[in-house]
Amino acid sequence: MHTPLTQNDSAIARGIKCVGIGKRGSKSLEPSLIEDILADLRSGKVPAIAQGAFFGALVIKGVSSDEMKLDEAFAPGTLGNPSRLAEALAGDAPDSVKTFCARLLQGDTLNVREAEDLGDFLFSDQTGEGARGMAASILRVRYETVDEYEGLLRSMHKTLEAPFRIPIPKGPAIVQLAEPFDGVDHSNMITPLIAQFIQRLNYRVVSHTGRNSGPKFGNNLLDLAKALRGRFLLSSSALADEAPAYGWFVNQQNLSPPIDQWVERRHQTIKRPFLSTLERFLNPFNAHIHISSAFHPPYGEKMLTICERAGFPGSIIVRNGLEGTLAFPLTRPAKLLCSARQADGTYKRTELILRPEEFTDKPIKEDERLTDPSLSKNLELIETYHKQGQTSYALFDMRIKVTCAGFKKAIEWLEQNIRQPSEKD
Repeated sequence: MHTPLTQNDSAIARGIKCVGIGKRGSKSLEPSLIEDILADLRSGKVPAIAQGAFFGALVIKGVSSDEMKLDEAFAPGTLGNPSRLAEALAGDAPDSVKTFCARLLQGDTLNVREAEDLGDFLFSDQTGEGARGMAASILRVRYETVDEYEGLLRSMHKTLEAPFRIPIPKGPAIVQLAEPFDGVDHSNMITPLIAQFIQRLNYRVVSHTGRNSGPKFGNNLLDLAKALRGRFLLSSSALADEAPAYGWFVNQQNLSPPIDQWVERRHQTIKRPFLSTLERFLNPFNAHIHISSAFHPPYGEKMLTICERAGFPGSIIVRNGLEGTLAFPLTRPAKLLCSARQADGTYKRTELILRPEEFTDKPIKEDERLTDPSLSKNLELIETYHKQGQTSYALFDMRIKVTCAGFKKAIEWLEQNIRQPSEKD
């Protein structure tokens, strides 16, 4: 999804939206925008992180002859020289990080250890905002490798607060729900009711939440959980308590302040960085099953690989679902990519196709498509369904039925196929 340009955007923000889309979508800058960006840069008012994000994306896209005019923002010849550009934009970063930036500008990829070292810097309190913007932007535009994802995720786990580093209390296996943090803008959320349903299958359920960093700014699960007065974990020890009605929620602000600090940074770098994916794969609770979603087709398999490298015994990635949530559509099939760890540490995969008509009395001809969904209305629907098992809104009730039936089928497949190290077929 392209982030739309608005008249209120700064020149550098408009530039990032053009060059920072990705391998297939980035566009060259119009001459007038190039002039506007130069004027902004000369004013000294462009944040270092935005400068890093813009020029990192521009170089990876490929600098056109017209765009070479932006070299005027530096000493002559800087834009075409990765080492000099890294020094110009990330001069206050540690030398090792500037080396990483220069390599990334040249198109290099990082191995797991290098990505972990870069992540240690990204989540530290060291100076180097330009380097942070550059690294995050480059990784996004050229797409992160699975090794880079693994290394960055390792560094993110180091940032977890002490109360979330303690042993997990004994009890039913844990299922972790993690949908995108930038919310929904065309549908109601049903995630708390998904959690409630899975708990009835004899699991403990923890839903990850966090502040909305954009680029969409619809209601998200954190908003809904707060409105529901849901139970937020402040320590893993609370998982020994009786399960709340909608399972437990964990707020990224409590889980990892260094990761949460990136919310404001992401507002300045505009485009979704690696964090939009990886923040959902943190595993502080030693979850047995992870459930997440991938709206864009190429990410499904990659996210399944991230799950496997993160050590989840079972994983479910929803493909072709409703954007911004774990819920299934009612007028087209949803795909569930499933992965089950085997006794030898390898993983067995399958794809389940869930057709809504398998679980409905009659075909649904038109799905829900709201404009500016109401949080209060969503809250009312959740609470009514919780108390009565149904609402007056047929599409809402049908989505719960279809989605929960699909997850039950996927979880059953996982439990039939996950093998512990001591097990043999």
